Amino acid sequence: MYGPGVKVGNWLETALSEEMRMSDMKKRRESGNLLLDKTRAVYDRFHQGTVLGPPQDVLAFGVVVQIRPVKIGVCRQQVSDQNLVLSVVITQEGLHRDCKTINEMCDLTVAPSPRPALRNSFRIVSPNEDDRTGQYLAYGEKFRLQALEPADEPMYVFSGPKRLNLSLPVDKAFFTTKNGEITLPLGLVSHKNCGPSARVPTSHTHFFCAHKDPDLRFESEGKTIPVHNPLVIVHAVTNRNLAVENVLANTLFGPEFQVSVQTYKNVYKRETWKNLWKFTY
Repeated sequence: MYGPGVKVGNWLETALSEEMRMSDMKKRRESGNLLLDKTRAVYDRFHQGTVLGPPQDVLAFGVVVQIRPVKIGVCRQQVSDQNLVLSVVITQEGLHRDCKTINEMCDLTVAPSPRPALRNSFRIVSPNEDDRTGQYLAYGEKFRLQALEPADEPMYVFSGPKRLNLSLPVDKAFFTTKNGEITLPLGLVSHKNCGPSARVPTSHTHFFCAHKDPDLRFESEGKTIPVHNPLVIVHAVTNRNLAVENVLANTLFGPEFQVSVQTYKNVYKRETWKNLWKFTY
């Protein structure tokens, strides 16, 4: 049996340990280092409002746009009611590493967008280092999609073919499949890690738009792209289309639709709703 002194000692040790834990938690709370505070700060940052445009009738380099799926075939409500757009979402790994803004560890999804924000707005930029702000974008012309933050370290949407060991070019927490094969995922790459001798070739960030009607693609190439018109966004290197999948991913912002680079066609050799998008202001 324990003596009275030992009981008192155990009680004092427990009380001191609890007091130290509470003191440490109070300090972390005051400095904003609690996981709850970090999550709230990241959520507010990613949902910070932004301004689209400048609006015009056709797409141009340098403008800030949102990219919307024309239709989601698994929802009872209309897409316009849900206001779904291509969005950036932070991962748990990024949150634990104290990432406070958009970075390479972020994933891309299709998520509800009550209003334009940092996570769901992208800038159309030149496929190279040339400044082509104000010039019109045409069907078949390559471009890059740049996240709005960070301003001093541009982040571009990218994908790529499988490597020689059949591993995927993007490390993601969740994937989708087509006929049992994993689809090519989308990711973000920093400007400093993109180039001839870098981790990701510049060409892997290149996309171009194609007319939604295959019979009109040849004659529409080189023509300007009207805003709000349904179209197909093609990844230049893999020649596969940007796709919204009918699979939900549980993210830190809630359940959101996954995206990939995969072509989906019906029996008439036309792209299905998964590959149809539109640019909006």
